[in-house]
Formats: sequence, C-alpha cells, structure tokens
Amino acid sequence: MKKRYKKKKRSSVHLTGVVDHVKKRFCFVTVDGMTEDIKVRAQNMNGAIHEDSVELHLINNFSSKIEGRITKVIERKLSEFTGTIEDNKDFAFFIPNNKKIYSDFFIKKRNSEKFSNKKKYLAKITSWTGGKKPFAKVIRSIGDIGSNEAEIHTIMHDFNLPYKFSEEIEKETEKLNDIISEKEIGKRKDLRKEISFTIDPDDAKDFDDALSIKINNDLYEIGIHIADVSHFFNTKGLINKEAEKRATSVYLVDRTIPMLPEKLSNDLCSLRPNVDRLTFSVLIKMNKDYEIVDKWIGRTVIHSKKRFTYENAQDTIDQNKGEFLEELVNLNRIAKHHRKKRFENGSFNFKSNEVKFQLDEKKKPIQIIKKERKDTHKLVEEFMLLANKIVAEEINEYEKKYNKRYTFVYRIHEDPDKAKLVELKKYIKQFGYSINVDEKNLSSSINDLMKKIKGKPEENSIEKFAIRSMSKARYSTDKEKHFGLAFKNYSHFTSPIRRFPDVMVHRLLQYYINGSKPKDKLYYEVLCKHCSQMEVNATKAERESIKYKQAEFMSNFIGEEFDGVITGITEWGIYVEITKTKCEGLVKISSLTDDKYDFDNEKVIIIGRRNKKSYSLGKAVKVNVTGTNIEKRTIDLDLL
Repeated sequence: MKKRYKKKKRSSVHLTGVVDHVKKRFCFVTVDGMTEDIKVRAQNMNGAIHEDSVELHLINNFSSKIEGRITKVIERKLSEFTGTIEDNKDFAFFIPNNKKIYSDFFIKKRNSEKFSNKKKYLAKITSWTGGKKPFAKVIRSIGDIGSNEAEIHTIMHDFNLPYKFSEEIEKETEKLNDIISEKEIGKRKDLRKEISFTIDPDDAKDFDDALSIKINNDLYEIGIHIADVSHFFNTKGLINKEAEKRATSVYLVDRTIPMLPEKLSNDLCSLRPNVDRLTFSVLIKMNKDYEIVDKWIGRTVIHSKKRFTYENAQDTIDQNKGEFLEELVNLNRIAKHHRKKRFENGSFNFKSNEVKFQLDEKKKPIQIIKKERKDTHKLVEEFMLLANKIVAEEINEYEKKYNKRYTFVYRIHEDPDKAKLVELKKYIKQFGYSINVDEKNLSSSINDLMKKIKGKPEENSIEKFAIRSMSKARYSTDKEKHFGLAFKNYSHFTSPIRRFPDVMVHRLLQYYINGSKPKDKLYYEVLCKHCSQMEVNATKAERESIKYKQAEFMSNFIGEEFDGVITGITEWGIYVEITKTKCEGLVKISSLTDDKYDFDNEKVIIIGRRNKKSYSLGKAVKVNVTGTNIEKRTIDLDLL
C-alpha cells in the first residue's frame, strides 16, 4: 500500500503593511523589508482601502505568488472623501471621487434630507465591518460639479492635502519675533553691506535664495544666501511638527499649499529687498578660470538690494544696461561655464515642458502659456546646484577630518534599471535612433539623443520615455551618487521655505559646525522616506490640478480643429498633445471608423487591417475636440 504524503502548509506569518489598491478585484500590500508586495484578493481585504495600514497573514503558500488575507485595519489613512451622491427616497449612495476607492458608501438619510446630483459632497465613513458596504454621513456640500472650488477641494482631499494651519500653529507663529537682535547679528557673518539680490518668478512671494558677487584681487567672491528657516522654530514646537508632516509646499494651479505659515514663508524668512534677513550662506572664491579655490559655509545676515524677476534680470543682461549689470553679467558667464562643464562630466540635459495658466477673477483659465527657460533661470539653477553639491561635500571633509561617519540628508539618484534602458533603446529604434547603454557612455549618449530629437515631432514622446527609464530621485541618509547630475554627493540646501529636507540639512550642518557628535541615523532615515513620499504625493496633486484646468480650458473649443502630435498609444486609444495649448487628449480606438485597427505592442503602433494606415508615436496629426469631462479631467478628440 502506497504511503500518502500530505503537503505541509507553512504556518501563518502575521505582517503589517500599507495597502495599494490598484484594481477592483485585488490590491497589493507593501511590507517593509520584503522585496515583493503581497497580493490580496478583494474578498480577503476585510474592509481595507487604499493607503490603510493593515495587519495580514500569508495564505496560499503553495502558489509561486505570495498572497495574503487582511485580518485587521490598524489605521485608516483616509476617513473623509469627496464624491457625488445617488439619491433615493429613504437612503442614498455616495460614490467617492478617489479612483482607488472601489466601493460606494451607504448613507442613511435623515427626515426629508435631499441631495443634488449636480453637486459634490464631503462624506465621512462612520462604520465599516468586514466586506460589507461602509456606512457614511455627509458633512457638507463643497460646490457644483465642475466648479473651481469643488474640483480643487476634490484634488486636495484625494491627496490628503491640508486646507489651512490650525489656530494653535497660527498662535505660535504670531509669537515669533520679527526683530533681529544685535546679539543674533553678532553670532553671524555680517554681509549687509554686500550687494546681494534675488531672482524669482514674477508671482513669487517666498524668496528662498539671494546671490552676491564681487571681484577682489583677481578672485570672484560669490555668495549663495539661503533663508535661515531653522532659526525661527525648534524641533519640539508645533510649527516644526506641521512642517515635518507636510514635508513640502504644493503648487496647484490656482493656489499654493505652503509648508510653513504665511508669516514665515512670505515675511520673516523671505529674502525681501531693503530689509535685514537671517541667512545660511555658501561663500565661494573662484579664480579667473572659474575654479573654486576657497569656500566657507555658515550663518550670515544680508540686506538684499533688489528683487529681480527672471524677465527683468534677463532684460538687464540682453540690453546691457540697468542696475547691477556687472554682477548679473559675471554671474551669467560663470554659470554658463559650470553648466557646460557639468554636461561634459555626464549630467543629463532633460528640458522641462512646463505650462503656466492665466486665470480670470473666477479662476477660470483664459490662456495656457509654455514656460520659457531663460539664461537667468539657468543662472539661478546652476548656483543652487553648486551650493547643494558643496554642502554635501562638506560632510565628506568632516568625515575625513574626524575619521567617523556623520549622519546627513542626501538627495540621491540611483543608476537606471538595465531592463528599462533596453526598453528605451528598443523604443527609440523605431524612430531611427540608438543609444549606448554602457554605464560609462550612457550620459553622453542620452544627451546626444536629446540634441538629435530637438524640434522633431517625436521629441516630446522620446523625452518622456527617457525620463520614465530613469530611477526616481529620493532623500536618504545613505551617501550615494546623483546619477542624473553626475555628482558624487548631492544634497538639498537651497529651498528650506518649501522643502523640509532642506531644513534638516541646515540643522545638521549647524550641529556639526558647532562641534556636535553625529546624529541618529534611523531618525533621519525615517524622515527621508516620509519626505520622499510626500514629494511624490505633491507632484501627483500638481499634475491633477493641471489636467483639470486643461480640460476646463479646452471645453471652450468643442468642435474646433487643432494640430497635434501623438504622445502615447495604447490598445484603447491614441493620446495626442495639441501643439497650440500643450493639452493632451484621447482619441478612442472606437472612434476610428474607417477601418478595424490593431495595436502592436512590440512596435507601439496602431495599424489598420484593410487600409494598412498606421499611427505611431511622434506623428503629426490634426484633431477635432469632441468633448471634455472636467470632473474626470479628460479631453476627447477625433482624428481628422
């Protein structure tokens, strides 16, 4: 008689993680320390939703894919949601706007309560047991569907962005002293007599940085002065806790959600002209060949002599006349030299295709303008990059001097994944281009590619694909290189008004300048991960606000024809960027009625079965705007 062997099931392992609800039928749970996410089917989610912290145990141990069952929701990331309501006589259903919430909510109506299908509402979950529908109550109406307040508030809720600062924080802020004492000035290098100035966008209110330059004994003495934000609040106060939580300012189309209260961001810390301001400075001496021969980092006090916009600073250079002409010309010349050298050393030259909206008094878009990068933009950028690099290198010098590791906050950018580079090489081959994916030649090869595609129809789509092939930059206490900039070490030091990592860098620098011992690595690593995640969150929110305003703007042009370029191709349609407005819309496959079209995933192309007509990335096309959905932030197009 054959002996039967029963498969031993591994004992259940209880884990904790965070839910990423990517599909209606299942989610993934990310667990720290595990390289592979755990798949959880919808029936095993136990009422968990996107971004919840959960407890789970492993099941299905005989499968090659790790699966789990959620046993407990530890903490809900979100409890309030924006959405619309389907109203019935005695009850109603709330449909969340958040695309990663796949359940609607049951609302028990009170008395003769009525809801409009033309409005958006804010609702709060009151109970949710197991896999049943959650119960919720309506908090308030947030406005008509499609209205600016309703849609922007939806974005803010979807990305868990704060509306305002608490009364307690505002009170703490009001107590801050706006007078700089002589005692404080005495602790710093006094640079108030030096000619310094700011260069910022015309609508900026928070001036993070100022520049100064003078020639002394054939040396260029350059000052990069950054607002000393960390002076105004310590690590234990409410302001710090809130700034730490927010981690970054968020720039939506119609408003800024600041990291710091207005009194700090737009007043005390802002390097406004004609007032004394506390700063943290990087002072550099360069020889005639623009080589750095000496540097100093420390706390200073400055008195900015002028506030330039990028435009009027550029006009001063172009017209060769105006205030501080010599300073601007010299800074521009030095910046161009260092920029050229940076690219020669392997830094990438990806240009950013950003747009700016002109809004009317009701915050409706009346014009979309492509942001132009002038020499003055590049000037400021180059000196900020240089300051960030010098600050990171300063920690290296401390470590060599004292023979110990100093905890610090770095901005790192890892090497791209080899598989993604192969995909990029394959992608650009269809346009007749090639790159060398060898590590030593990659940077120069990609920069050569960017030069070749400049002005070509396929430029935008190739650049987007190349950027997606790169790793994402992040914050870390690990001292690693910045691949994209080709810097051995790099940090963020220059924007403490809008980025919390810069505040951390300022504090750590001052600790070490004062002779403090290295700080706890784990504490700062946790903050680094948080700041990296909040940066991603802010970027997504900003993109959604742009998509909303683009859909709103294009709703004025239903039925009109435009030139465009194909920027994406999928099995369900063709994405086209309208050349004039820089808005992207979708041509659905179903709208192509002249033939039956098939999607070739290998070549990323759509081909007609009968007429063999093809649509490929980068192809110039004419489109008609057939409709927009402001709520979904989409633009519908037809090919002509």
